[in-house]
Amino acid sequence: MAMTAVNINQIELAKMTDQAQPTLSKKMLTDNFKYSEYERLVKALGCTLRVEIVLPDGRVV
Repeated sequence: MAMTAVNINQIELAKMTDQAQPTLSKKMLTDNFKYSEYERLVKALGCTLRVEIVLPDGRVV
């Protein structure tokens, strides 16, 4: 995950996004995030979030 790539652990990321570490941990284990939460996490990591739609034939729109 991006956390490892930028050398930030779960405790630090939870603090950076104003949430409890157990809450973040549960969301990560269940992969239960809203899009806005992904945006906040990615921004805190200093990264960019990109969403693509890939058609069955492989084209990206």
